[in-house]
Amino acid sequence: MNAMHTNMKNRIIMMAFALSAAVASAATITVDDFANHNTQANSNNLSLTKTENGLTLTFGVLGTSNSGWDAFGTGTSTFGQSGAWFDAQYVKFGNSGNQQLLDFRITNNTGSDVKLTNISFDIRKQPGNANPTGWQLLYLATGDSALIKGASVASGSEMVNLAGLGTDTIEGGINNYSESIGGNIQGTAWIANGDYANIRLKINTAAAGASSQMDNFSVTVTPVPEPRTYALIGGLLALGCAVMRRRISGKNGSV
Repeated sequence: MNAMHTNMKNRIIMMAFALSAAVASAATITVDDFANHNTQANSNNLSLTKTENGLTLTFGVLGTSNSGWDAFGTGTSTFGQSGAWFDAQYVKFGNSGNQQLLDFRITNNTGSDVKLTNISFDIRKQPGNANPTGWQLLYLATGDSALIKGASVASGSEMVNLAGLGTDTIEGGINNYSESIGGNIQGTAWIANGDYANIRLKINTAAAGASSQMDNFSVTVTPVPEPRTYALIGGLLALGCAVMRRRISGKNGSV
């Protein structure tokens, strides 16, 4: 009987871990082939949308903000090098001040409110160039955009327009960035199910025409089900325990 009780306990624990992992697993969407997905006939403009894992990423002039800044479009040079980064599929910045800005939208259709946990990307600057010097991620409180900071969507409040979500310097060569949004804002950023958040990647430069390139763009969120979902899981676990107890009682009675 001890072995039976142990097996039952282990099965319940494994079920609990499996359910917890299922309701709190991260969802990621990645874009690394910008030129192929760009729907603009002129490569100096950018319109791009991609849906993956219940998330939709929209870049440029597809309504991401009132301005819809789309950087300087997309580029296809390998810069005479090879490797995963040099796939000729990147967003380019430069030419003018407004073309140092890239607006994008994250739409949440996962079925749950999500924590915006990470935004990562690579930026290349020609070695030896002084500019650009850095970048900023800024929240855009435009349209119905709603990035909520707080313990939950219900108890939090919308972040203010142009609130900082991350910043760093740009060195010569390829720079890899992985931004923990919660750490950067010292809190939790939420996008409610069915809502979206508009964000701007701003390249900082003292020379408006300074060029740089961005690739391997990725957004990661963590879906968090409503409390009633956890209550349902708890009820299912309780039911499972009751069924196992009945089986054990039945076997004891038949001995």
